[in-house]
Amino acid sequence: MHYGKISAGRRTGLGKCAVSLTLCAALFAGTTAGAVNTTTGTAASCTCGCAACNGASISDIAESSLPFVVSITNISVQEAQQYFDRFDRYGHNQNELEETTSVGSGIIFEQTDDVLYIVTNYHVVEDATTLSVGFVDDEVYEAELCGTDEDNDLAVLKVSLDDLSADTRAAISVAVFGDSDSLRVGKQVVAIGNALGYGQSVTTGIVSALNRSISTGTDAQGITVQSTYIQTDAAINPGNSGGALLNMDGEVIGINTAKLASTEVEGMGYAIPISDVTDIIDELKTQTTTQQKTTGQHDSTPMYYFFRF
Repeated sequence: MHYGKISAGRRTGLGKCAVSLTLCAALFAGTTAGAVNTTTGTAASCTCGCAACNGASISDIAESSLPFVVSITNISVQEAQQYFDRFDRYGHNQNELEETTSVGSGIIFEQTDDVLYIVTNYHVVEDATTLSVGFVDDEVYEAELCGTDEDNDLAVLKVSLDDLSADTRAAISVAVFGDSDSLRVGKQVVAIGNALGYGQSVTTGIVSALNRSISTGTDAQGITVQSTYIQTDAAINPGNSGGALLNMDGEVIGINTAKLASTEVEGMGYAIPISDVTDIIDELKTQTTTQQKTTGQHDSTPMYYFFRF
């Protein structure tokens, strides 16, 4: 398996995030049964923003949202160093090109008469020679790259509706963008994405923090790039990049992007706040991009983008 590390673009390592089942069970049991005021003996109103408050379950959110979350496969050509038998006349190791396959997730955010538009992370489509999209019915179609924004880690793809079968068109839906500016710490959220490249999976957690400013590297001019994220303890694993972070109304409030990966860290995933980037996404869909090799250097921030397989 291959997946990228922000400090060097494409290194390996796998961080695992443990989710407390006991805590989740306690939360659901408490909200379902209703809290009781021990002084008066009357039931207290639940205002935590959980599924029970809104009348929707995690299953409801998953059922309505899976049709607009897609898997993305990136086939690219990378330089691979050969350590044995391949030397030039000066005794240096020779490199050769090899094809690599990467996976990630995306969100269908618009449908016109002709095309579907899908937003994902830039690092999911980086260096792609071929891009394909897998839909909820497990059918896969070729996609075209529209525009990219490396600094904001965003990209927009499009798929021709003429290429889709009638069954696929009937199975998919278009996401609704919510208001990430109105999020509160502690609100329940749901993350959906192509974890480990096995297909779409669903996890849940809460908003752990807002407006987390993190250095994600340096640009081509050597200037530090700072990005602001929603922090969540919902499990975000390899392949989730570009997937949806949803509120309990089933609205997209974030684009899952990264997690801190360390043996000393648990449950620190990050999503791009959707309200910060809607204008950028609308601009990217009007562009056409020829993918090129990235030459920028990154710093050593221990943040991992899980997408390479």
